[in-house]
Amino acid sequence: MNNQWKKGSVIVDLKRVLGAGLVAVAVSGSGLAVAENAKAAAGEDDFKQYCASCHGVTGVGDGPVSGSLKNAPANLAGLAAANGGTFPKKHVTDVVQGNKDYNQKFRTHGPSDMPVWGSVIYDDSDDRVSIANARINNIVSYIESLQK
Repeated sequence: MNNQWKKGSVIVDLKRVLGAGLVAVAVSGSGLAVAENAKAAAGEDDFKQYCASCHGVTGVGDGPVSGSLKNAPANLAGLAAANGGTFPKKHVTDVVQGNKDYNQKFRTHGPSDMPVWGSVIYDDSDDRVSIANARINNIVSYIESLQK
């Protein structure tokens, strides 16, 4: 039997892999923070494509078409400040996805001012739900990174 497949050898290799992973997390500071930063960076392009025309590149509501809207776009960079210092992640996700309850209660220009980007993102992701959900989560992480 080849030594690499012996039980003891596999356990030693597993310990090396796990140890290297723990060192990588320790060196990078916080694995969770690194993951959130990566998600935000991934969401920046989609934010610029779908959101910046109204909300502006910095999310303060000063996009190039904002002046033509019936109601001013939300200042996305101030959501946490307006919510007692806590970023309203679920609410923002619901808005981006197009949560039906939200759509009935809040509109910016007329009955459907803010487009329901969720369905557009699903279409742009070839109806691959996991990819579309990841893109939406990345947009939300990017918006969270804009908080002042």
